[in-house]
Amino acid sequence: MNSKMKAAQISKPGGDWELIERDIPDPGAGQVRVKVEACGICHSDALVKEGLWPGLQYPRVPGHEIAGRIDALGDNVTAWTIGQRVGVGWRLAWRTLFCVRAMPAR
Repeated sequence: MNSKMKAAQISKPGGDWELIERDIPDPGAGQVRVKVEACGICHSDALVKEGLWPGLQYPRVPGHEIAGRIDALGDNVTAWTIGQRVGVGWRLAWRTLFCVRAMPAR
């Protein structure tokens, strides 16, 4: 498997989008890693890009509404499987992929 991923980042408030490569992180205990197939950019991401969200540190990779497939499981993960299609919305980005439970089609 590739050890790098591509991401679109903002280096400074009001800056241009930059395509970068980052190391692919391993999931921690109780976490899954999702290979992103689609990512939405919403109004809050636009505020981040323009530097209008107070207290943020840059560089920043916006985009917290995603769809993809689980490609790695952390220790003690039993409710999810590698290859499972998932989606994460803005309200649930900090939780473990609730959307799949609501829409179990694979």
